[in-house]
Amino acid sequence: MRVVAVCLLLAIGVGLGGCTWVKPEAGADDVAVRSAAQVGQCERIGQTTTSVRDRVAAVQRSPSRVEEELETLARNSAVELGGNTIVADGPVRDGQRRFLIYTCRR
Repeated sequence: MRVVAVCLLLAIGVGLGGCTWVKPEAGADDVAVRSAAQVGQCERIGQTTTSVRDRVAAVQRSPSRVEEELETLARNSAVELGGNTIVADGPVRDGQRRFLIYTCRR
């Protein structure tokens, strides 16, 4: 019985590990993702540190899915601050990443 319960928990964890829980807010799809080299003429207006769960039921989530959700949260933050561009400021660590927010001419 105990083995069945463990297997069931692992199956649920793996199934949920691929899910995306973060949804873009209105306007977030218009926020550009650029590198630091691409924002030379832009005005930095703020920063945000985003975080999501990188594990579900002790199962590691897909790193690309985690990165995608962190980026979506950063785009949402940019909209709230009136920015239109984000730049990742370092790697993803334990489900967290810092982003710089800019206003750039289009």
